[in-house]
Amino acid sequence: MFAAIETIKQNCRRCYTCVRSCPVKAIRIVDGQASVVAERCIACGRCTTVCSQNAKTYVSGVELTNALLSGPVPVAALVAPSYPAEFAGVDPGRVVGALRAAGFRYVVEVARGADRVSAAYEELLGRDPEGSWIATACPAIVERIRKYHPDLVPRLAPIVSPMIAIAEEVHEIYGEGVRCVFIGPCIAKKVEARDPLLPRVVDEVLTFTEIRRLFAQRGIEPESAAPSAADPPQAGPGRAFPLVGGLLISAGLESDPLDGRFIVATGRRETDEVLADMESGGIRPRLVEALMCHGCHEGPGMSRSEARHRRRASICDFARLGRAGAVEAPAAEILGRDFTPDDRRLEEPTEEEIRNILARTNKFTPEDELNCGACGYPTCRAKAAAVVNGLAEEAMCLPFLIDQAERVCHELHVPWRDLREIHRQLVSTEKLASLGQLAAGIAHELNNPLGTILLYAGLIERKVGGGAAVAKDIDLVQKETQRCKRIVAGLLDFARQNRVRFSSCRLDTFVEGVLEKSFDAAALGRAGVRLSLEPVPEPIEADIDSDQMTQVLVNLARNGIEALGDRGGNVTLSLEWAGARDRVRLAVRDDGCGIPAEDHDRIFQPFFTTKSIGRGTGLGLAITYGIVKMHHGSIWFESAPGEGATFFIELPASQARQTRSMTP
Repeated sequence: MFAAIETIKQNCRRCYTCVRSCPVKAIRIVDGQASVVAERCIACGRCTTVCSQNAKTYVSGVELTNALLSGPVPVAALVAPSYPAEFAGVDPGRVVGALRAAGFRYVVEVARGADRVSAAYEELLGRDPEGSWIATACPAIVERIRKYHPDLVPRLAPIVSPMIAIAEEVHEIYGEGVRCVFIGPCIAKKVEARDPLLPRVVDEVLTFTEIRRLFAQRGIEPESAAPSAADPPQAGPGRAFPLVGGLLISAGLESDPLDGRFIVATGRRETDEVLADMESGGIRPRLVEALMCHGCHEGPGMSRSEARHRRRASICDFARLGRAGAVEAPAAEILGRDFTPDDRRLEEPTEEEIRNILARTNKFTPEDELNCGACGYPTCRAKAAAVVNGLAEEAMCLPFLIDQAERVCHELHVPWRDLREIHRQLVSTEKLASLGQLAAGIAHELNNPLGTILLYAGLIERKVGGGAAVAKDIDLVQKETQRCKRIVAGLLDFARQNRVRFSSCRLDTFVEGVLEKSFDAAALGRAGVRLSLEPVPEPIEADIDSDQMTQVLVNLARNGIEALGDRGGNVTLSLEWAGARDRVRLAVRDDGCGIPAEDHDRIFQPFFTTKSIGRGTGLGLAITYGIVKMHHGSIWFESAPGEGATFFIELPASQARQTRSMTP
């Protein structure tokens, strides 16, 4: 089975637009990926035009055409009569000249084949005045009837398409050895050219998009090509064939609009209705001209570089020239062919199977069936039938997926905003852990050489004596080395390579003591700063390393005081139980300038500081983070520019207290 349309899986984005647009539902969804089922496809090309991600494409004919043009055998370009619509604004003679410049020996208008086919339809209708026929110029319509309306196959007019008609005539005129390449707007022609029931007279099919690509490869611009006339046989009224009703026009079968003997149906919806009516016996027209596109100038192989009305106007102008220049009447002969059914209709699932599928997506009553079409199927039942037949997946139901996601979030009691914040904190934690490992390694490696520098600086100082001129330089070396050792010690504190000595501690008393010993209340008052601990209604205990937690409190309180600046304000500490009273939460709030949003992800990183140069090393919060983590706790903050900042620390409650609370 020749597959004209292919899927680029990495581009598929689960939008189901191709499913929604496919007139015969020839798309199979597996693990969210949409692929074309070749045996069900009618090659109408609709999926290639609606896919915004370019996940659907058709088999290229450019490579074989290039090979043919490079070979010794002459190649004929069979140009569909819609080519003026593709190259609107370009003189048709220049397009012919561009094809010659590309290497085609002959350039023949397929409109000549349309002339012959139109005469064959006229002869068929005259010979069988009671017959009811469906025109077969559109290969997508032919495939649709063979696969999905097989009962109508006997009513397919036994006449070849203009492409086959002109290809046979080219071989008659220019010899059997000539190779033929059809150029037009239709993807389904690629399937027709390979139909085993037809003579293999067309070697390759190019869409107009592909011929533009071939021109680009060969550096040809149709707008500037030398004009040239098409080769014989000359075309006539068949140039109107691409228009809606073009077959009736070129065959001279135009009828009164009130005459229902001739029907023109275009597009998916109209052809659906007409074919269904013919199958049911509701109508019996003399001839139905059916097109999957709204005229050949709307074909999927058009580049659509021009507006629709301009494309149609270009064909009308070209068709008028054909009418005026017809030099010979084509022979009224039947260009016969046969058609065989290829039934691809699926068996209807049982009601029980459909109900089971619907129930899996929480559709238990008709009111539950929204029929929203998000899955690509018009109704929930149609989608359920597709699931039974292996063409769709249950997870394609968008309302069901939304309900499931909302239910999961409700059960977790975690809104999406909190999930995003948790993800941000996890990323930050992982980053800081990596920085801690790096800092520990650097600190250990630097400690030894710094110790050696201090040792030898001291030895040199003893040898040269305090009065030597170099003594001042040695003293500077020692001071800077000591500063380096303090920074290295800070890195080690951040990485927390030293041990934590836990002991049970009453936190409210501990915090009051740290504030009293570490800060001068009088000096803070003169600066307009109020540093306080909110009243704690009951004792709160936790196991901590007092020395290290003192460093944490001092760092956070000092940062809050510095954030107030010269205008003063409040720095308030609070203590409370958290969770099921198995954790303790400490908060440090200030009325300062706040932390800019762009700094939130970097606030705990070593050496990052918002202070001016010389006022901080950027290790205070990094060390605080390390100490809290060594206490099996967590630290985070909330802040907005101009609204101050609050740092939160959560620590496990005292083990002794937890043991007492579990005792019955």
